[in-house]
Amino acid sequence: MPSTSDQRALLFRLAEAGLLTPQQLAAAARQAPLQPSADEWRQVLDRLLAFGGVLLLGAALIFFFAFNWDALHRYAKFGLAFAALAACAGAAIWVEAFGTAYRALLFGACVATGALLALIGQTYQTGADVWELFAAWAALMAPFALLSRSAASWALWLVVANAALMRALSQSIWWGFVDTLFQARSLLLVAALNLAVLLVFEAFERRLLLRPARRIQRLAALGVLAPLCVGAVLGWWEAAFRPALLAFVCVAAVGAIVYLQLRRDLAIVGLVVYGAIAVFAAGLAKLLPGESFLTVNLVGLVIIGASAWAGVWLVSLHRRDAALGGAHE
Repeated sequence: MPSTSDQRALLFRLAEAGLLTPQQLAAAARQAPLQPSADEWRQVLDRLLAFGGVLLLGAALIFFFAFNWDALHRYAKFGLAFAALAACAGAAIWVEAFGTAYRALLFGACVATGALLALIGQTYQTGADVWELFAAWAALMAPFALLSRSAASWALWLVVANAALMRALSQSIWWGFVDTLFQARSLLLVAALNLAVLLVFEAFERRLLLRPARRIQRLAALGVLAPLCVGAVLGWWEAAFRPALLAFVCVAAVGAIVYLQLRRDLAIVGLVVYGAIAVFAAGLAKLLPGESFLTVNLVGLVIIGASAWAGVWLVSLHRRDAALGGAHE
């Protein structure tokens, strides 16, 4: 028996697909409320407050250290940071496994791990590069993310892993993470990291996440397409970025086929389509003569027209999927 929320979602999908008239939707609303129930609101607020509270406590610990840095002995600092990490990890043992509190506490352990590593680096001034801090953070928080099977913990892990790679590839202490945008090799390596994460989550989603919702896959897909799109746009002007242009074309073609035909995900398809529009518009600007008024306006019209077409096409696909999903259910 489908839950109330599933029944409500089905009704909305049918209405979006045009299979239910407003009168029929109103009749359905008289049988069962279309608004979220009080219990559903409590569940949402429970998750929001649990994860938000843990994140704020982690931020409070960091600001406490920053404000009282000179007043605290280094052992007191380490003790507080380690106590926060141990409290989060230890408390997770005593609460219900995979419940909201359990996942929020392990998310807090991920945050506290980074705070402890930053404290060690700041206290002892080991001379290590920033990328080593982020790499160690990603490695040490991975067990907590595995145990939690939480999208929030995995999203934090993915962001930190990307930060580690981007900082390691940077050749400038002034530009930091942005420096990778000016190197074709760096863009390709960042895309490769995110592609590997995307493939792992596509293959083992149910083992890595408690509630598969494809958030991590979409975040990883953004991490694949964004650097390739930047490289592809630059590839029209710089020969060094031509491999990124070729890689974007190949990845976009394969991604469109996979996420349209084999594993439907219109969010990722949208990323592919709008990335392709940006790359095509850059190529058009390169091929047209000069930077005349006609050239600029023609490229602008192409972007507007292609974006409008893409929006209409994606909405039609969404409605078609909603109709098919409603028919199957």
